[in-house]
Amino acid sequence: MFENLPLELVSNILSLIVIGLIIAKFISYKKKIAVIEGLCQLEEDKKLTPEDKEFVSTSIKEYEILLSKQQAFNKLMYPAFILIAGIFFIFFDFAEAMIHINILVVTYIYLFIKTIHYKNFINLLRKINI
Repeated sequence: MFENLPLELVSNILSLIVIGLIIAKFISYKKKIAVIEGLCQLEEDKKLTPEDKEFVSTSIKEYEILLSKQQAFNKLMYPAFILIAGIFFIFFDFAEAMIHINILVVTYIYLFIKTIHYKNFINLLRKINI
C-alpha cells in the first residue's frame, strides 16, 4: 500500500501538518494575548488583585524559561536543518530536493514563531506594573 506512495506527497503532508501547528499556535497566541490585555485593563483601572500580580510574576518567569529553552532548541536545530538540506541535495536532483526542503522551511518558520510569541508574552507582561 505505502510502496506506491510518492515521497513528495509525504513531504507535502508533513508540511501541511506543520502549517496546522502554526495556525493552532496563532489561535493559542490570540487567546493568551486577550488574557494579558485583560490584565493590562485591570492594571489601568487599579483593580489588580494579589492573585493577578502573582500570576503575572509567575508567568514572566515561566515564559523566560520557555524562551531560553526554545532559543537553545533553535540553536540545536539550525545545524540539523542544514545537514538535512544537504542530504536532500545529495540524494535527490535539484527540483526534487527543493520540494523536500519545503518541510524544513515551514518547520523553521514554526520554531521562529514560537520564539517570537514567548518574547511578546514576556514584554507584554513586564508592562504590567506589579
